[in-house]
Amino acid sequence: MVAMQRTVVLWATGAGGPGVSVFYSGFGVDITTNLATYFNAIKASFPPTVSWQIPTSGDEVDDVSGAITGAWIGGTAASIVGTGSAQYFAGTGAYARWVTGAVHNRRKVYGRTFLCPLINAGADSDGTIGPATLGTLQTATATLGSAGVLRIWHRPTTTTSNDGLSFAVISGSVPDKTTSLKTRRS
Repeated sequence: MVAMQRTVVLWATGAGGPGVSVFYSGFGVDITTNLATYFNAIKASFPPTVSWQIPTSGDEVDDVSGAITGAWIGGTAASIVGTGSAQYFAGTGAYARWVTGAVHNRRKVYGRTFLCPLINAGADSDGTIGPATLGTLQTATATLGSAGVLRIWHRPTTTTSNDGLSFAVISGSVPDKTTSLKTRRS
């Protein structure tokens, strides 16, 4: 069993509605400053309608069962706002890929954080992510991924099983691919 801290970063995104990114770290590992540094580094790739709220508290979670075992309090709160141009396509952007180097059930263990919506100026003429935006996202993601503070959680297979695991993130990257988010809201 590894006790983890769950940090939920709230996104305000304008068109498309709000969102969340959930990050895990080891017990007692404060990642709020790392997350503030990350989002500050990439904020120019997002329109001013996007903002991130980094909390000063969250849940402690048992990685084996998924049970909430307590709460963590502390950290450094941050409110960060996108500084890029105002034009963007709602729900379209990139994703960060978190690499663990681990294999579970014959599969490599990765995590993802979706980074949507990117500004229109962040696109290349071939429909992928432009080189300046991609460079900014890749540098920030590589820095956070190699900091040794993030974990990827493989949830238990059922609500009653105790077969969950967590894995340390060793690196991060951003593929030169666009992604889009869907919503169930009408």
